[in-house]
Amino acid sequence: MLLQIRDYICREGVVSTQQLTREFHLELTALQPMLDLWVSKGTIRKCQEKANCQSTCFKCRIQPPEYYQYLAPSRISVIE
Repeated sequence: MLLQIRDYICREGVVSTQQLTREFHLELTALQPMLDLWVSKGTIRKCQEKANCQSTCFKCRIQPPEYYQYLAPSRISVIE
């Protein structure tokens, strides 16, 4: 499951926690530790939160989703 989540974020580039919970049929409480692991390894990072739309339709959740971005692995070259 960890690799599937990483690969999904890699393919999409930037994803919200809502996208991930829908895609993998997980509760956020189950998903968050997996995201935290990839963040700690430097594979993904949490993005800045997007501003609320300021509309009065109330379709948004009270808690806005968090966004995560895939970080391409850095290549380390050895010079001899």
